[in-house]
Amino acid sequence: MDIAYNPFDPAVVDHHRPIIDELRHSTPVAEVLPGVFYLPRHEDIIAVCRQPDLFRQGRFRPMDEDTRTDDQLNLGETDPPMHTRVRKIMQSVLSPPAVRPYEPFILQVCRDLVERFVDHDGADLIAEFGAPLPGAVIGHIAGIPEAFRDQLRAYSDDYIAIGNSAEPAEAAAAEARVEAFDVEMREVIRARQRATDRPRDLMTALIEHRDDNGVGLSEDKILTHLTKDMIVGGIETTTHLVGNLFYELLSTRGAYERVRDDHSLIPMAVEEALRQRAPVQILFRQPVEDTELHGVAIPAGSIVALGYASANHDESVWDHADRYDLDRGEAVRKHLGFGWGIHLCVGAPLARAELVSSLQAMVERIGHMRLAPGFTYERVRFFMMEGPTRLDVVFD
Repeated sequence: MDIAYNPFDPAVVDHHRPIIDELRHSTPVAEVLPGVFYLPRHEDIIAVCRQPDLFRQGRFRPMDEDTRTDDQLNLGETDPPMHTRVRKIMQSVLSPPAVRPYEPFILQVCRDLVERFVDHDGADLIAEFGAPLPGAVIGHIAGIPEAFRDQLRAYSDDYIAIGNSAEPAEAAAAEARVEAFDVEMREVIRARQRATDRPRDLMTALIEHRDDNGVGLSEDKILTHLTKDMIVGGIETTTHLVGNLFYELLSTRGAYERVRDDHSLIPMAVEEALRQRAPVQILFRQPVEDTELHGVAIPAGSIVALGYASANHDESVWDHADRYDLDRGEAVRKHLGFGWGIHLCVGAPLARAELVSSLQAMVERIGHMRLAPGFTYERVRFFMMEGPTRLDVVFD
């Protein structure tokens, strides 16, 4: 088979689903570019994730020239022991027990957003709900001063645009805005470091952490995990999750009404959306020594692309895997919507809380909702992500 598939090209990824289906049914390992091996199957991705010492974490843009220092790498681009150290810090704020006290606050944020458009004829659920929600929640939990929280969405968009804008001038302008915001955040971090009475949030957890030798994290590292992991990572994925959740509910006959009438289905609706249309489509590993997968030689240092989008539609794991199904049962929990293994998304508990609250707030106030006539799902331009650029709905 001649595989014309470049997992790093946004124009090609727009049409990824039929190509992924072709790969999924034809071969477990495909060399899609020289030195880039694509894994489409659930069991093979799990097998790689079980071997983090062999398959080390790859960069988010593995084929780009990267001049960042180790302290400027995102959590999802690092390996133990540093990955383990920072992950524990972030879990102190983002684990299920740590997130639970925030659930009433998150639900109130969702309800307040719904009230802004509930009396209208319709809404763009991205612009009016999915985009503002995570900034309000993450700003609070991360400890970002209120004066900066209105800027978080724009910061996230700019950071993504640096590597995805088709216009060099636009990318340069976005990079300048990101750097300017980072300068301001460094001052915020320094002010928090000088404070004697610090609030208990992620910024404080990062500042106060010390290793066994009493050494703390560098300012670059604190800034990276606060802004790139928490702000950008949390905002981008949650916005896409919200869009995908409501798209699946509204494009599946009767699904929204079922959840409206039976709130016990809310968790299932969320998990099935994570399986059916996960926001993160692909991530990367790099073997530290020569190995092989299904008889295919994988040289050390090559790129192994984990096809989460494909694995979440693996027919050997789920029946009618390409259908959004509120009756899927416990099998839905096998999805890879947040990854798997030691690199499982550290913000998964918070994202789940935001999605559950989103759906609860919506069905409480809007009894009848449908996609706007003529609506077409147009995905964002970041090759790793899937989410609608807008989600136009009407209320009957």
